[in-house]
Amino acid sequence: MEPSTPTAAPDAFEVQETAAHERPESRTSILTMTASKRWQRWRRPVGLLLLAVTVFLWTASNFLASNIFADNTYSKPYLVTYINTSFFIIPLIPILLHRLHKHPEDVRNWWATVWPGARGSYAVLGDTDSAGAPLYSNSLRSTRTRTPLVNPSEEQPPSTSMTDSCDFDSKRAPIELSAASTKLNLRETARLSLEFCILWFLANYFVAACLEYTTVASSTILTSTSSVFTLLFGTLFRVERFTLRKLVAVLAALAGVALISSVDFSGQNTDDEHRGDFPEKSFHEVMLGDALAFLSAVLYGIYAVFMKKRIADESRVNMPMFFGLVGLFNVLLLWPGIIILHFTGVETFELFPSWSVTAIILCNSAASLVSDLAWAYAVLLTSPIVVTVGLSMTIPLSLVGQIVLNGQTVGWLYWVGATMVILSFVFVSQEEEEKEQIRAISLDDSQGPGEVA
Repeated sequence: MEPSTPTAAPDAFEVQETAAHERPESRTSILTMTASKRWQRWRRPVGLLLLAVTVFLWTASNFLASNIFADNTYSKPYLVTYINTSFFIIPLIPILLHRLHKHPEDVRNWWATVWPGARGSYAVLGDTDSAGAPLYSNSLRSTRTRTPLVNPSEEQPPSTSMTDSCDFDSKRAPIELSAASTKLNLRETARLSLEFCILWFLANYFVAACLEYTTVASSTILTSTSSVFTLLFGTLFRVERFTLRKLVAVLAALAGVALISSVDFSGQNTDDEHRGDFPEKSFHEVMLGDALAFLSAVLYGIYAVFMKKRIADESRVNMPMFFGLVGLFNVLLLWPGIIILHFTGVETFELFPSWSVTAIILCNSAASLVSDLAWAYAVLLTSPIVVTVGLSMTIPLSLVGQIVLNGQTVGWLYWVGATMVILSFVFVSQEEEEKEQIRAISLDDSQGPGEVA
């Protein structure tokens, strides 16, 4: 009788072999979760840093624009905004050069995808996938009212590649915008840019136009009321959760705006004693400038919420590509406005009168490009209400700028109002920080104490 062959050893070997095969995947999963947790901790600081960059550049660009608008040296807000828009095409250049170097034949298909996408028709980059389905689905329209918000605990670190984060692959399956973890392909990014471009242009145009009639500080103050509209529209579209603390913060900001506006409308800022180098303006001109700034605030509040609602997570979209397409569509679609304003006499077309004006416009355009990219990332890394109220920090910065650059002084009510606006930002920011800490704790509890083997 032969002894039976033991089976325990082979089974143990098979288990070890299986574990060896599974270990790299498990290790990758743990590393991915660890990277995600680390990114969650850095999201808010990075967003606030980008917000600070936006505050500085927006204030600087406002002073540059006011320098040529207020004294009618070159008061062409539509043309200047149009030139600013053209600078947003710059991020597209390295993307196209990279693609042209790797796959020259795809550049023609790329354009055929973007422009028909702007008209709302269906277009394919090459052929269809293996299932015969179109490469790019028209999912933006169908998911407009049901795009879910992304819980930060489910988000992944954003991609840093400019050329790889948009879909140029002609064999890639359609991407649905309703899937919060998927990236937008080129077709969807183009349609999103088209939806966004007019709103973005009008908001920037009105804030530029108001600088012809009112001071930088007054323009900045009234534009900061966009926090009210951000809270209103954010609550309506379920991007922001309405809380009593947010309401108190917004009301405090409005109270500060009311204090400063009372001084503005009294004419104390533009009299001979206080206005410094700022040109003299009539009461009706100041009112018109303030109205344009207020209209811009409404549009800023709308598109801040629009960005968060339509994109939700910055890792889903290539921001340089997105803003590059915004600039491209504005350049292609809005040039007739220059002709219309010229023949109606609203804004006659003129070449730049001097090299100094040319330098100011070019510097202003470059600052607008960098600041708007920083603003967009700040919105997505924090929240619309934090960024919009945070932009109110431009108020004290603009007040200091007026004193230093224009010799224009303000009364104590201005400073009280500015302090109230700053405190409102701190109040809202503190609430958001507490919410992020709760989410981070929830993320730790859900993932468990994973250890890298």
